[in-house]
Amino acid sequence: MTQERIDFFYHYTLSPEWQQQIVEKLGARLIDNKILLMPEGIASGGSIFLEVLPGKLSVLLLDMTFQVPVAITRIPTDHNYYMVYFDIGDEITTHIVEDSVHRAGYHSKLGMSFMDSSSKGIIMPPIGERSYSLRLFIEKSYLKELGASTRDLSVNNQLFDETKNTLFFYSHIDSRSKVLLNNLKEHPFTNPSFELKLKSTALYLLGYLVERVSRFEPIINKLSPSDIDNILKTSQYLLDHLLEEFPGLPTMAALAGMSVSKYKTLFKKMLKESPNNFFLNEKLLLAQKLLQSGNFNSVQEIAYELGYSSPNYFAKVYKKMFGLLPAEVLVKEH
Repeated sequence: MTQERIDFFYHYTLSPEWQQQIVEKLGARLIDNKILLMPEGIASGGSIFLEVLPGKLSVLLLDMTFQVPVAITRIPTDHNYYMVYFDIGDEITTHIVEDSVHRAGYHSKLGMSFMDSSSKGIIMPPIGERSYSLRLFIEKSYLKELGASTRDLSVNNQLFDETKNTLFFYSHIDSRSKVLLNNLKEHPFTNPSFELKLKSTALYLLGYLVERVSRFEPIINKLSPSDIDNILKTSQYLLDHLLEEFPGLPTMAALAGMSVSKYKTLFKKMLKESPNNFFLNEKLLLAQKLLQSGNFNSVQEIAYELGYSSPNYFAKVYKKMFGLLPAEVLVKEH
């Protein structure tokens, strides 16, 4: 018998009062205004919310395994904060068909997003699998102040002018942040010493974020909700078709319902790369996973799996990105 899905609507705040929505609507238990424990019939585990710098920076860590289907919708609000989302699940998963991983299909995703509190978000977590994610909530004027230390003042003012620009991007978690988050994942959030570790992690993540964003090309452009949805739809399309050739800009722009010039600009604004470079880089990141998976006997097999007609060309582009030839990292099938 199919379980009925629970649809839940909520919004965040920089202070802990938002948690009462979970208590009232889902029957969660709130401890010390920080730790939320979910009802066992819905999910095992819970979350911890801390004000790291009250009024400026807060952090939420969720560690749950859902027992029933849930659709969690974050309602857009006019609260004065940006949200940074980190998902620590597997970035690339293999779907096995008829007991063979070859030609089975691969699903790739990006684990980090940055968005305004005025944007809407829907999450449908998997049932029976651990969902582990962290969110930073950063007060807008505080982030603008931090950004001013890394950019020209006039450019920084334009970036944070909400009448001219929408701050939004979607990417992989950088390596330094991933190390911090994986370390955090090894410790239960109910441990008394966890609060200090979580606050420290939040401050480091903020520092890495500001440093990383300072290297992005400033693209001043106002995004509509439909623009965001359509660009994300096409980026996911590319992630779902990494075994094929790049479809071409006209095809991708048509999928987004935009002109080619608008599509190229908005894609680079949100994904920080051109559509073609994004696709090629993601294909090579998948190649790295396959080379280390132990499911193949040769570089040639992997090249063909990824749709490269020339294994030599595959080796060339792989070395250009990673500095090593594929054969140097190949783990052969046992």
